[in-house]
Amino acid sequence: MSSLVPIACVNVALINAHREILLTRRSERVREPGRWCLPGGHVDRGEGWLQAAVRETQEEVGITIVKPEFFGLYSEPELSVTEVEVQPGVRIQFLCAAFRLFVKDDAKVKPNNEVDDWDWFSLDNLPDPMLKSHPLRVKDALRFDGEVFLK
Repeated sequence: MSSLVPIACVNVALINAHREILLTRRSERVREPGRWCLPGGHVDRGEGWLQAAVRETQEEVGITIVKPEFFGLYSEPELSVTEVEVQPGVRIQFLCAAFRLFVKDDAKVKPNNEVDDWDWFSLDNLPDPMLKSHPLRVKDALRFDGEVFLK
């Protein structure tokens, strides 16, 4: 049986005026390449949730975010535990704080080397394959009404 290591992470749902969400496709440089996901990543040592969300969004897609809304905290084992071991005997359980932000249509996306493609997607036209936890977070971001999701 594998041991579980908890890792703090963030996701950011960037939503345009058409209620489409920016998703990125993971490059060969990162875990689970070829899968679509929300921008985000690990919280670095000494960093807070919001600081990590701002940094990861700037790094991955070149968009500076200001005052994003916190919409959910996710740790559900069926969706947040890696399917494969990241090293012998070790799997990760991601503990994820999720934020959303509405962006202007002229927001310029400038992906880094962790991203090999990106696009804006509506809820009824999500790409495949996606990281297994991200369709739920996309739906929650779009239906958020002020009550934070705890899943």
